[in-house]
Amino acid sequence: MKKWILIAALVTLGALSASAGWKVVAEVTAGGDAKELAVNRTIRTVQIECTDGTVVVNTVVIREGGAKEPITVARRFNKGDKQDLDLGRSRNVTGLRISDSGKGRYKVHAK
Repeated sequence: MKKWILIAALVTLGALSASAGWKVVAEVTAGGDAKELAVNRTIRTVQIECTDGTVVVNTVVIREGGAKEPITVARRFNKGDKQDLDLGRSRNVTGLRISDSGKGRYKVHAK
């Protein structure tokens, strides 16, 4: 019995540590103009997660003050799909500009 309780505790801790550190930046409806999202924190990874319908993310522009770096994503996401964008190093990101299309919704996470 103790063995099963220990296994359940380890599985729970593993799941919690896997999601630890992610902050939801925004939940967005695709389509229309590019989305401007405030981040204002030091991050290394951006995650796009489709939560409903179908979304096409074309470009994510990383803003660090006045500096801008576009990252081409060019991917179609269906509900449940995720993609991590590694920024290469920890960066003080002030905002993201996301060019998208489709008729779905997606969340933007950062850590």
